[in-house]
Amino acid sequence: MGDGMFVSDYMTPDPKTVRENDRVSLAEQILRIVNCHQLPVLDRSKRLTGIVSDRDVRSAVGYDAKLGDELFVSEIMTAAPVSIPLSASFDEALELLTSNRFNALPVLDDGTLVGIITRQDLLRAFHKILGLDVKGRRVEIALPQIREDLCDAFKAIRSYEGDIVSVIVSSMRRDGDEPTLYLRVAGSDPRSIEQALRTAGLIVLVPEHI
Repeated sequence: MGDGMFVSDYMTPDPKTVRENDRVSLAEQILRIVNCHQLPVLDRSKRLTGIVSDRDVRSAVGYDAKLGDELFVSEIMTAAPVSIPLSASFDEALELLTSNRFNALPVLDDGTLVGIITRQDLLRAFHKILGLDVKGRRVEIALPQIREDLCDAFKAIRSYEGDIVSVIVSSMRRDGDEPTLYLRVAGSDPRSIEQALRTAGLIVLVPEHI
């Protein structure tokens, strides 16, 4: 799979880890060198038993660097962290991270740690899904009669000769109660799609020029 809607498409595979009996100073060093914010914690059998963050390290050590050599990772980690299977969808990860206060999910395949997905990874995924990695223009269409309007919208855009980069239907408009169709389009004349949509009787909201 690649660039899809699954955890495996956006996770960091084979993440750096620490062991329960490692010193906190080692965890701090790895976090700094790898430039990450969370480390999965494994036991001697390489089973996931916890997760330790840079915040955990700062809270435990503070300004006393000597404490890092005295404390074990097992003393400051979050034990039995919530994880997600490799086969999980993007929206399952999004639901878990947005409904909880943690910032990362270890990814397991048949009980074995194979990756980690973070809030930052989800932002990167949204950037890709919204088509923001392609230069283009956003077009918003109000959908007061969602089924009929969607049919009319897709009929109208058939005549557009540019690229349709992304298509998303939102359940709520930013300025009202009606759903909205968000298009991101690219091409030599992106404004022509707005004219085609208006000609079809659709409500094109104030466009954002990019």
